Amino acid sequence: MKFLLMIIASAWMVMPASAQTRVRVKTVYGDIYLKLYDDLAPITVTNFLGYVNRGDYDKTFFHRSMPGFVLQTGGFKLSPSGSSLLYEDVQTQAAITNEAGVSNLRGTIAMAKQAGDPNSATSQWFINLSDNSTNLDAQNGGFTVFGEVEDMTAVDRIIGTRIVNIGGAFTDLPIKDLSHPDSSGATRFSELKQQDFVVMDEITVVPEPSSAALVLVGAGSLLLRRRR
Repeated sequence: MKFLLMIIASAWMVMPASAQTRVRVKTVYGDIYLKLYDDLAPITVTNFLGYVNRGDYDKTFFHRSMPGFVLQTGGFKLSPSGSSLLYEDVQTQAAITNEAGVSNLRGTIAMAKQAGDPNSATSQWFINLSDNSTNLDAQNGGFTVFGEVEDMTAVDRIIGTRIVNIGGAFTDLPIKDLSHPDSSGATRFSELKQQDFVVMDEITVVPEPSSAALVLVGAGSLLLRRRR
């Protein structure tokens, strides 16, 4: 019994002091897992999770794809079935305070905002596709990095799709390649259908393992070491 208590105590000692929230973004090109910087950008993470937990980001689509720069989303989503419109705006909450400080390196995620207003970020965010620190770390008060993509495989697939210019916020709109089984075959804006957009079907928080599970994992690891 004494040995078991020692194992449990040791397991607690190896547990991380603070966990980082993980989020899964489900797309047709594969799941994208995000690790959020809860401690480094708490206001921004809380804002982002508010949109996630309300389901505001479900059925949003990537509306700006600039290879070598950014892949942006969070501003527009598919309209409900039966609507005469292809898409609608994401309903935004109040703008948040800028928390710049972490560099905009490849694979990091950051908030988009209005030019000339550092504290104007709401729902739109982007993935840095390269080292944008020289450009974005100081511009407009610095763009707030609040997490990172764990694996860029699905992101790289998305930025390899067709890009069309339909004006306004969609001058660099990624759409599915004609060879994709979900493509409608559209070659002009007037022909586009919802199935042509690169959609984030669902964004959810990945549940953290329970404390008990972490203790058991740690205890098992220590037992294996002892037996060796």
